[in-house]
Amino acid sequence: MAARRGVLKRAIVVTIALGASAAPACAQTIGEESLGYLGTFAYKDSQTSWDQVKEFGAETVIDHGREGFLPNGLLLPGGHVLYPSLQASSVYDDNIFQDPVKTGDLRSTLTGQVELESNLPQNMFKLTANGQIVDFKNHPNLNFNDGLIQAQWRVELDAADSVGGSFKTQLAHDDNFLPIAPANAAAAVPIWTNRAAVGYMHDIGRTSLAIGADYTRTLVYDVPTYGGTIADESASDNDLAGAFAMLTYHWSPGYSTFVAARTERDVGLNAHAAYNNNDTFKGEAGFKYEFDPLLQFSFTGGYEYIKFDSPLQSNFGTTTFDANLKWLPTHRLTVQVDASQFIQRDVDGSDFGQLSDTLTGRVQYDIYHNILGTIDFELQQNQYIGTDRLDKTWQAGVSLDYLFNENLALTLSYQHTDRVSTDSDFTFNDNRYMARLKLSQ
Repeated sequence: MAARRGVLKRAIVVTIALGASAAPACAQTIGEESLGYLGTFAYKDSQTSWDQVKEFGAETVIDHGREGFLPNGLLLPGGHVLYPSLQASSVYDDNIFQDPVKTGDLRSTLTGQVELESNLPQNMFKLTANGQIVDFKNHPNLNFNDGLIQAQWRVELDAADSVGGSFKTQLAHDDNFLPIAPANAAAAVPIWTNRAAVGYMHDIGRTSLAIGADYTRTLVYDVPTYGGTIADESASDNDLAGAFAMLTYHWSPGYSTFVAARTERDVGLNAHAAYNNNDTFKGEAGFKYEFDPLLQFSFTGGYEYIKFDSPLQSNFGTTTFDANLKWLPTHRLTVQVDASQFIQRDVDGSDFGQLSDTLTGRVQYDIYHNILGTIDFELQQNQYIGTDRLDKTWQAGVSLDYLFNENLALTLSYQHTDRVSTDSDFTFNDNRYMARLKLSQ
């Protein structure tokens, strides 16, 4: 199987800002996905009655209303809203192979997306479908097309109880390209993921209990190599089934705590990948504390233990944590800092994953009502599990979002990455310059 640079099995970040970079992660990880679709009336009410930041009118820059500059969507019968969008971007990357010897190229992307959302009194349904065309000017063999269909639903049984779930099918491509060499993949590696989740929440305001289960199948397809052979990626195919429980309690306005537990079963779909079959057990506890309505701190600590079926693999356990500080010094300025330690899983059959220590930060400033400036930084240290490889990476970026009106937005950004690895093949630095235009309804 051709070597690859750690394709993450689980999503590490989700971009929630208008800019191109990811915001610092929130502290809680277990059950975080379910909060996106398990929101009862009591849960919605707690966002204002138990959050002094919102109660006193203070909010982060990204939460500002921006009336007249955000899409309204198309109103449909039955309480549904349709949000179509078309986005075109160009990125010049001076090191597309993330290699000590740089090779630059211009990457152009065209993305079309449709979101259908309903928010009825006791039900919620959201459907997202998008497609993406990626083109490289000087390396057409790396071109690829992606697609995604995702749905979320919720039925509120009464004011405090709800059931919900999500489904996703996605064709994505690993764009961590390796340098041109006979054994390396000569194309973006296709990764097809199917995921389903279901959950239940009981929320009476101060106290909430959520439980859920999920199942994910990942299939990684073979691609040709530069040497003319076929790179066998089947060792990366796997099934992942998990279940969680989470209990949250609000002590008083601005103070809350939670405990959560999760277990997973990870099984390779091919016999020659069975050495990575494992059970994972994870526990977390954390709290959220407001020093005042403009300064909020949250912390999560836990332990994760991975037990392999094969006696040839060493079981692995480690403490995990995430500390997040959010500060609103002025109405137009938001500062976030996050420090964490967690395990990243890979779909590369020859490498189980990494233990990552990460420090991230974001400063957002409302230059004007429709102009947003963002500065991001990240420091990360990755220890590859079962090997001596250690990577140290720092990354910094700046972006500017200009909202012309409710239908048109422009983003300009720059990002620099620098990595030093004990394996010299993985030491590199990279500069990316991006311009993006988005048309929305």
